[in-house]
Amino acid sequence: MSIQRIIFMLTLALFVAGCIDRIPPTSLTETRMLVTKRRILQYAYTHDQLPSDLSSLPPMAGYDASVTDGWGRTLSYQTNTTGIVTLESLGRDGILGGSGADADIIRSFRIRDARGAWSDEMVDWSK
Repeated sequence: MSIQRIIFMLTLALFVAGCIDRIPPTSLTETRMLVTKRRILQYAYTHDQLPSDLSSLPPMAGYDASVTDGWGRTLSYQTNTTGIVTLESLGRDGILGGSGADADIIRSFRIRDARGAWSDEMVDWSK
């Protein structure tokens, strides 16, 4: 194989690799938070309690089971006595606050519905 052909093939491979869409880290974080919310509520239905931490969650068939944000850091998981679960990522910089890609991504949801039953796993975010 000639050197020109090798260079052409390498150039073509780099061009094709550059055309492949990549999921932006913010979008990946939001998607993983949504799946994690569903997994938390599935766990609650099964065990009649919330998980003590995210590592307790079983995978959900056909979905990404990662509990890390788009920058590779573990999502923060907090519960409070008013029945709210909060998932949080500190954004690209990993520091509280920020704007743009550095902005924190915080999502909360109610764990129980108005009747006191576990919320449906598709419950809307509170914020």
